[in-house]
Amino acid sequence: MNSHELIPGLLTGVLSAVIFNPLDKIIFSCCMENKKITDMSVWKNLFKGSLNNIGTRLITSGLYFSVIDHYSNINPNKTEVAMLTAMVSSITNPIRLVKYHSWYHNCSSISSIKTIIKSYGFHGLAIGLIPLISRDFVFNYIYLNNKEKDDHLYNIAVVSSALVVSAPLNLIKNKKYSTNENMKSIITNFKFGQLGIGMTVGRSCLSFYVSQMIYNTVKDFYSKASN
Repeated sequence: MNSHELIPGLLTGVLSAVIFNPLDKIIFSCCMENKKITDMSVWKNLFKGSLNNIGTRLITSGLYFSVIDHYSNINPNKTEVAMLTAMVSSITNPIRLVKYHSWYHNCSSISSIKTIIKSYGFHGLAIGLIPLISRDFVFNYIYLNNKEKDDHLYNIAVVSSALVVSAPLNLIKNKKYSTNENMKSIITNFKFGQLGIGMTVGRSCLSFYVSQMIYNTVKDFYSKASN
């Protein structure tokens, strides 16, 4: 992977984190606390966790596009590329865990780290890892095997479909991050509204395409500036 792919990816991660952190927090609060988007309490502290989000999105929204851009060109096996990108995303699990835990419990990131380690030891930082990898693999597999170059309307439909299919895994991930709820309890207490399909699909499609646009724009600019 060369600098023409890596640097645009890193810049994409930083920019998308700043832009979408408030929306991420609103949707998370609505889904996990069963609140409506009109509830003013979900609009508080919208930039809480921004530094964690920058670290996460450097990989998920940044390196994600760099990895796909690079390996899709050299490896025709989309299943392998989907798994690779899911494994790259898994690096961010401890950061995601701390971010969502602090959002749910309305505490600082430091307090969340201390609570998690005190309760589960250092291996507690792996909470939510399996549903994270599973969700990302399912999404990436559907997207990579069905997307069409420059057909944006069709690709939005592909992304939306992948998000709907992977929504249950995303809910399990969020439940694990928030309270480490066991699977039996998650299934027993399941409510369809917790999937947040409407908000999640809308936000994720917007985030995905804005990030893709940022990546392509920065990559083109960087390539021209380097020549």
